[in-house]
Amino acid sequence: MELQENILVTADQLENKIIEIRRDLHMHPEVSGKEKRTSSLVSEFLENLGIEVRRCKDNYGVIGLLRGEKSGPTVALRADMDALPLQEKTDLPFSSKIEGVMHGCGHDVHTSVLLGTAAILAEMRNELKGNALFL
Repeated sequence: MELQENILVTADQLENKIIEIRRDLHMHPEVSGKEKRTSSLVSEFLENLGIEVRRCKDNYGVIGLLRGEKSGPTVALRADMDALPLQEKTDLPFSSKIEGVMHGCGHDVHTSVLLGTAAILAEMRNELKGNALFL
């Protein structure tokens, strides 16, 4: 299977899981400096992919390192995961369950897309020339 086709197949297989994560994050937003639940979800997801995870000691930052099988550069991919101190006023089935806090900024999407990208690259680690660093 060609690389591009392999990526598309893997992305299709992950689609529902990534949507589920995004909606979960949207329902449980956390403002900057208080992302305890979010950082735990991110860490666990990355660890389950076999990605090395470090947690920042003074905050809730997460660093994941995926080592490719072949030598090459390290590329960093970054996503924000904090929410805003705003009241959500939608009738979405996955609207915020936290009073006065919502993901009106799209960081729930940033985080979910980064996790999907990590899953695709982890699936292809034997073909990677270098490493991927997830921040």
